[in-house]
Amino acid sequence: MHDGGDGTSPGAVERWDQAHARFLAHDGQVHAVITWIDASRADAEAADARRAAGRRQGPLDGVLVGLKDNIDVAGVRTTAGASFRADHIAADNASVVRLLREQGAVVHAKLNMAELAWGATTQNATYGSCRNPWDLDCIPGGSSGGSGAAIAAGYCDLALGTDTGASVRVPAALTGVVGLRPSVGTISIQGILPAAPTQDTVGPMARRAVDAAVLTEALVGYDRADPYSAPTCGDPATSRLGKPPDGLTVGTARAFFFDEMDDGVGEVIETFLGWLADHGTVPGRVPDFGAAEAHEHWTRIVQCEGAAFHRERLTSRPQDFSPDVRGRLSGGLDVLATDLARSLEFRTRYRRRLSLLFDDLDLIVSPVVPVDVPTADGQDSRRQTAVLGRITYPWALHEGPTLSLPIGFHPRSGNPVGVALTARRFDEATLFQVAAAYQDATDWHTRRPVLPPP
Repeated sequence: MHDGGDGTSPGAVERWDQAHARFLAHDGQVHAVITWIDASRADAEAADARRAAGRRQGPLDGVLVGLKDNIDVAGVRTTAGASFRADHIAADNASVVRLLREQGAVVHAKLNMAELAWGATTQNATYGSCRNPWDLDCIPGGSSGGSGAAIAAGYCDLALGTDTGASVRVPAALTGVVGLRPSVGTISIQGILPAAPTQDTVGPMARRAVDAAVLTEALVGYDRADPYSAPTCGDPATSRLGKPPDGLTVGTARAFFFDEMDDGVGEVIETFLGWLADHGTVPGRVPDFGAAEAHEHWTRIVQCEGAAFHRERLTSRPQDFSPDVRGRLSGGLDVLATDLARSLEFRTRYRRRLSLLFDDLDLIVSPVVPVDVPTADGQDSRRQTAVLGRITYPWALHEGPTLSLPIGFHPRSGNPVGVALTARRFDEATLFQVAAAYQDATDWHTRRPVLPPP
């Protein structure tokens, strides 16, 4: 983000124009944007006028924020990456958009995504196959692939994605940005097309952990309009910025999470674990908490909720969905009620086990994805999604937050590598404390991809 108003940093209009120029020059290759909101330049002008008058609305005033295109902006289309929503114009702002605008943020772009947020590659057949700015032959992850790619390509200061099982953390890791899956219920999902409402979260994304913390703090709060919203009781997201990690008890989730790990990814993660140890963290034990079983139960819950939401269209107009997404959603129509009940019971007990585990731990570290960034070798394939989401789904059943933090680059491919930091429910502050301390000591997050000429 810009530096906050000493009069020397670029104004909102100048940054809007620069971002728009990058979008025009490169998005024919990257396909990170579905709709650029041209009228938002007037919001940038208003932010500059407030800055000149010394009356900023908050820390996000004049900041360029892109939104995954399942988040409603009044008067702008919300496609959710689906062909049948190409002309859907939102009547009202989502709660997060209202909060952003109250702080003076400039909401300027609706970003590409996997169709209806189902899939982890963002190879969207209708709105363009989104590519990774670090390597245009590779995917950006998904389903919030456009959000990660837009930040990496320099179109946005900040972005929002949504995360139901992997959809913020995977693209954050693959595009080299910070991405948060917050504690369930802390950021309103009102005005956002659901994938699976009891699992959906809104995820702040940024290059710097401190900026993601500011964005998170601006959005956290109980929303009476959202039936899934929960009163929070944790410290503010920015409250521990600047504090070193020494004294924190940190466990590493090795069993299951490190299985079939690419050696280059593992090398980068071990270096990060060494940094934690060198900075005074206390090692803690992470016993088996059922992560290997989580995928089965997460899948069943999410498929059933997705099928319930789209049931009428699935039965009356199945051709509206791509074969891939139709197949995923339709699976939920065939689930036995007894099997769904078993999965809901598993989730309740699983969350309790994790809650007790965090009685003795401040932080658990694990990989985000166990592989190098995959190439874009086909439409939104189940195979790639299964590989990319395998070790994120266990944290999606947790009620607490998980942060994807960029920690370097693969020693052979040069593509970004991320690590997952997970904490107890409502303890986003500890995640940002550690992430910001790491970024203060390293420069990985300052590096930028070089996009080829259009």
